[in-house]
Formats: sequence, C-alpha cells, structure tokens
Amino acid sequence: MVVAFSLTYLLGCSSPNNSELYGTALNNHDGSRFSLFDENDLEVTDRTHLGQVHLITFLFANCSSLCPLVTSSIKQSLERSEDIRNTPVLVISVDPKGDTVESRIAFKNRWELSSTWRYLNGNEKELESIWKNFYLNPQESAIESLNSQMGRKYDIVHSSPVYIVDDEGRPAVVHTNPINPDHLYEDLIRISKR
Repeated sequence: MVVAFSLTYLLGCSSPNNSELYGTALNNHDGSRFSLFDENDLEVTDRTHLGQVHLITFLFANCSSLCPLVTSSIKQSLERSEDIRNTPVLVISVDPKGDTVESRIAFKNRWELSSTWRYLNGNEKELESIWKNFYLNPQESAIESLNSQMGRKYDIVHSSPVYIVDDEGRPAVVHTNPINPDHLYEDLIRISKR
C-alpha cells in the first residue's frame, strides 16, 4: 500500500531532547479541532478526552491490508497492562462514505473492541480538515479484486499513524508503520507519567 505521510514535516516537529521515546516526539503539533460522531451516534470532540492521555489513528472499516495490522498493534499495546487498558482510542475515518454506522459497529465487533474505542465519522469537508492537520492525504482508488466483485468498487490508499495525545489534548508522539506494540506501550506509559 502506498503511504502518503509526511515524515519530513513530522521530523521537523520532533524534539531531539525526547530520545527516550520510541516514536517521533512532537513539540509544535496542535492537533485539530473537531466535532464528529461515533458508531453510536454520540458526539465526540477534540476536547472530549481532555485530562486523559488517548490515542488517535485513521482507518476504514473495510480495509483489508494496513488497518488490521494497526488495530492489532494498538490492541496488543493496551492489553499489556491494567494501567493503560482503558486508554481511549479515537479512530477517525478515512472513508466517510463507506464507514457507515453499521460498518463501524461491525468493525468494532469483529475486533472485539471495548467501549473505550470510538470510531468517528463526519462529512468529507470536516474530515479533510482533520486529515490535513494530521498530515494525511487519503486517496480513493479503483480496484479490480474480490472487493469489487462483492460490490466495493474502490479502495482507500492512506497511512495509519498512531498519535499519542497528552492530557492537555496535544499530540505528543506519533508512531508510524510498522507499529511496534511494545514501543507504543512504552511511550504510552511515559506520556501518562508526565
């Protein structure tokens, strides 16, 4: 899968003083203002988890390549310790038209994700602003595969960074693929102790 993620920019945001982190430390990343709805049609904003360290990543429910790997890595990280097991995870859609309420619920059920995982979607204009602020550029591409035979005529080419957001609501660290569950766990512990 093509990865359209600007590591050059993120490295410019990083701090050489945070070498104890496995991911890329971010100093001047303000995240993004947003108000989206989860799979239960409940509003979630960028301020919902203020005061809590949480994760933000970008997926789509019918993804069969990168998204399962990222989801598995996050789950493995969180399951390592009771201290972080209930860390909120905000999954932001990169496929606003395909990530219906039903497909998001099915995704969460398939992966046996707890209620601390919230799968967010909104209109494309809202999402484009968020994607831009998190340096993503998802692209729809036509596919000729089993998916297209099953009625899905497109795929989404995207990256799936995992951001650790500190308790003040600022992205503090980003992990890019391949996501190492042990490293993500260690960085979550470090950011939680700050």
